[in-house]
Amino acid sequence: MLYFKTAAINDTSSLTKLVNSAYRGDSSTVGWTTEAHLLDGQRTDEESLTAIIKTPHNQIEMAFDSLSHELIGCVHLKFEDEDTLYFGMLTVSPVAQSKGLGKEIIKQVESVALLKKCKRIRISVIQYRKELISFYERRGFVASGKFENFPTNDPKFGIPKVWDLELREYIKNLLP
Repeated sequence: MLYFKTAAINDTSSLTKLVNSAYRGDSSTVGWTTEAHLLDGQRTDEESLTAIIKTPHNQIEMAFDSLSHELIGCVHLKFEDEDTLYFGMLTVSPVAQSKGLGKEIIKQVESVALLKKCKRIRISVIQYRKELISFYERRGFVASGKFENFPTNDPKFGIPKVWDLELREYIKNLLP
């Protein structure tokens, strides 16, 4: 079980370590959500997370283990308009993956979206992340057909090992 807290500026150091451990480098290969085969370098940094926290209509939800109170997950939420909540950077610690925690975090995203009366939530996923795309599809997300090129010329997002990376959009409708 998890409990959630909205991140503050003083949480950026622990969030940076968590996110980078789950997405890049050797530590990420313990879990199934690694991007290490597609990208080198960092996934995020304290400066980027601070900017998210300071930006209106954005927040980072931190997920803690209910027993140990350890930070084991997070997700970035961005309220794009009154109808749509975008989420990204969904993270579960590599050693805690495959225990249903990602599903719990998505339920939290949906709860926040419904509380704000959003009609849909959306996410962007690298096209080569087939297992992750399947994970979202099993939770009701559908490809919209929209995509954008991955920002390959900015190392703050990572250093590509594959040069044709695309971010494909998936949407889940919550309300009619």
